[in-house]
Amino acid sequence: MNEKETFYNDKNNCKIPFTHIEDKITDPTLKKIDEIYGAADVLSIENAKKHERNLWLLSAFGTIITLLFLLYDEAELHLLIIGCIIIIVGVYQFYKLAERHDCHRKYIQYRVLAETLRLQYYLSKADVKHQVTDILPWFIKKGIPWINEILLELSNTKTGQKKLIINCWIRDQLKYHQNALVRSTHKKERDNRITRIVLTVTIATYVIALIFEVYMLTIPSGEITSYTLSYSLDNLQHWGIMVGLTPTDMIRSILKIVIGTMSAATLFTGSYYGKMSLPNTIDDHRRMVMLYEKAEHDIVQNEGVEDEELLIKLAREFLIENSTWYSYQSKNNPDLTIE
Repeated sequence: MNEKETFYNDKNNCKIPFTHIEDKITDPTLKKIDEIYGAADVLSIENAKKHERNLWLLSAFGTIITLLFLLYDEAELHLLIIGCIIIIVGVYQFYKLAERHDCHRKYIQYRVLAETLRLQYYLSKADVKHQVTDILPWFIKKGIPWINEILLELSNTKTGQKKLIINCWIRDQLKYHQNALVRSTHKKERDNRITRIVLTVTIATYVIALIFEVYMLTIPSGEITSYTLSYSLDNLQHWGIMVGLTPTDMIRSILKIVIGTMSAATLFTGSYYGKMSLPNTIDDHRRMVMLYEKAEHDIVQNEGVEDEELLIKLAREFLIENSTWYSYQSKNNPDLTIE
């Protein structure tokens, strides 16, 4: 089954109500475009959720595997190696399942399809003579040929009735990107806070380890003899943890476990948030806001006349931005990294 057939199969099996570009569409040509758009939009959103979930789970399990291995290695909990193996096998199977479901490709390619169809809808509504396939960037035309095939299947998309689209397209999309810019900025700030917290805890753990080692150098015997601490550490050995180690070595082992786990958490957190590409997304929304503001300004300056040349220029810029988005998002597929 090729990618176009996969899309139509997903469309036919989708149980979620399709979205619409506009309400109460009566023109048959526009309704046909809207139907395919609605499927692509819904399927892209659903696959985006699955893709983000997959990234989060792979990152979380990577940290858990590191913790279990350190407990096996440093805490002498030898049976935990079985848990490590089980989780590694489980993560590998989950990774292969994610590959088979192809969520990442569907998310970004269905989004490109939805946006090109949305553009075709408005150009058709404005009765522009050009089709989207006429101005589709080479990158999409040859990189995702099945999208161009669907656009070609729509062949004649002219409605024969020119309608103004400044409100339903330009101003509507301007408002969308302004709101999306605010949401993405807030999300980036939240993610940065989480990353900073994880990094701060990691650095603090290293500092505690350094202080501990410096303190040990000041003790002539090089061994902790505190009764309370030794009693607490003896309880660990009672449960079969770190058997045979001195209190000093046990503390070192605990610090190594914490440091290793937090370092892994820092690595995987960075990987997860890196694949969200929020800085690029914010730049995209910012550029689109400026693009639609300029288009609105030009139309107003032109006394409300939606010149076809201006609309085609706007359409080209929109498709270029969409290609840029697809280009960097295509690098964010889930990967299997075990430290």
